[in-house]
Amino acid sequence: MTELDTDRKEVSISEFFDKNKQMLGFDSPQKALFMTVKEAVDNSLDACADAGILPEISVKIEEAGKEKFRVEIMDNGPGIVRSEVANSFGKMLYGSRFFKERQTRGQQGLGISAAILYAQKTTGFPTEIITKVEKDMTAFHFVLDIDIKKNSPHTISITPEIWDVKSGLKITLVLKGKYVSGKQSVEEYIRESAVANPHTTFHLILPDKSLEIVRSVNEPPQIPIAVKPHPHGVELGELISILREYESETIEEILEDKFSRVTKQTARSIVEKSKLKDKKITKLTRDEFEELLRTIRETDFMEPKKDCLSPIGDEPLFKSAMNSFKEYHPAYFSQAVVRGPFVFSGHPFLVEAIAIYGGDLPKEDPIKILRFANRVPLLYQSGSCAITRAISSLNWNQYGFSQPVKDQVPIGPLIVAVHVASTKIPFTSEAKEAIATVPEIMEALDVLLKGVARQIKTMRKKEAYKGQVEEKFALIEQILPQIAEKSSKILGLEPPDITPIISKVMGVVAFREIGGELYAENYTEKLQNFKVVLKGEGTFTESVKNLKPFQKVKLNFTKEIVSSTEIYVDLPEPVLLGAYTLPKVFSDE
Repeated sequence: MTELDTDRKEVSISEFFDKNKQMLGFDSPQKALFMTVKEAVDNSLDACADAGILPEISVKIEEAGKEKFRVEIMDNGPGIVRSEVANSFGKMLYGSRFFKERQTRGQQGLGISAAILYAQKTTGFPTEIITKVEKDMTAFHFVLDIDIKKNSPHTISITPEIWDVKSGLKITLVLKGKYVSGKQSVEEYIRESAVANPHTTFHLILPDKSLEIVRSVNEPPQIPIAVKPHPHGVELGELISILREYESETIEEILEDKFSRVTKQTARSIVEKSKLKDKKITKLTRDEFEELLRTIRETDFMEPKKDCLSPIGDEPLFKSAMNSFKEYHPAYFSQAVVRGPFVFSGHPFLVEAIAIYGGDLPKEDPIKILRFANRVPLLYQSGSCAITRAISSLNWNQYGFSQPVKDQVPIGPLIVAVHVASTKIPFTSEAKEAIATVPEIMEALDVLLKGVARQIKTMRKKEAYKGQVEEKFALIEQILPQIAEKSSKILGLEPPDITPIISKVMGVVAFREIGGELYAENYTEKLQNFKVVLKGEGTFTESVKNLKPFQKVKLNFTKEIVSSTEIYVDLPEPVLLGAYTLPKVFSDE
């Protein structure tokens, strides 16, 4: 007879993750170094976002021995008050974000504590934290580690320290790691973070290089506001739990108080349609709960509030893409597309994307996909992520890209950056490396990506047409004057003005850069009205009205703006893009 195992005891959350560190992404020295930087930077960005501060974040990595690295992350955020430091860093699942329905990078209070736990486990070194809040005269230097058995901080020392900053936080860890460059590296993470956080300046000091990425926009994003769950996303079990938690109240009161977008009148209507008026929650049967949920789902509500989310935004995303990918000299950028908000399981979310095409991007490689969740780059588990699957599921052949195998990433010189923002991202694991294929998110991504792909297809057609027009224009400009001159000599006449003939043949408005100035020439037989928008470091707009046939006008842009290699020109129809010598990017507005 087998003896029953009676040697049982409670395991602390720190013990559990100490034994299962791969669940949080610390499954190899290379990934551990990356995850440590990621978790600390995410915390810094969240802290600055909550305080409305434009972040300036420094990351320093230096070798401290064989497979041992010292990692230092410093920010200009609000800092942490002295009484909260120990628990914030030395206690897992400690924090306030888990309880609030709003967009944040961190959600569970696990990440930075997991890094501290990994560091002390692999090198034996405690973690050092320096924090200063604006109201304090001095900063405070903490040295601490984690009591794994108790899941509680073990503070070794606290000393006041002079730190000449208004406020901020610096954390230093020594851990076992492996430094790599290129794909899935710390540098790649920081570069992609700059795309999703264009309001941030990053300073990066690595074992083999140093670099600075200056912010693309100078306005902090709007601070997201916590909201209640949306009724269209609630599941039956969740609805039962909420009602039973507040069973002393009426069903109408709970619907109005605990969910967003439910008015008093709507709550009353739902209860009446469900035939639950004056019914006590303690007396409800399972069938009645199901009827209540069915009525809720059949009721029309306003869409979820958007102010609980912090999207990158179309203009900042466009600017950050231009700043981040200018080294590829792209042929053009799509306009950033934003869709939503939508809802899944009661959680609002939206999606946004931008595409970068051509230039020096590799033509024979799979397209590059940048995945972001709540402004955080996702560098691992690409194949199991909703974003990758949504991109692969499109029929890219109809958009002009080679897709040899169905449901695979297409081939071509293209970067697609996609961001999912939500009050709760449905990650596939605690490591937060891939977004689950939730039907509502997949549907939203499909609509979003088709919109971006259509833009690229349209611009590729226009680019091909522009090339034909340029070649034809250049040929006519050279050949017709020669024909006119030789014909005039034969006939003994003065050479005629052939500008009207060129215009009739071409029928375009031409844009030329001459001596650093930008000119528009009307090679059509009609008056033309149009607007030119140059997008670089700023947005510069000029309208041209009543440009007569055969007339040329100098546009009032400075030479510095025109000569910039980062200018994006928007030209609305019906103006045809004719001959020009600008090495720029062109698109419809």
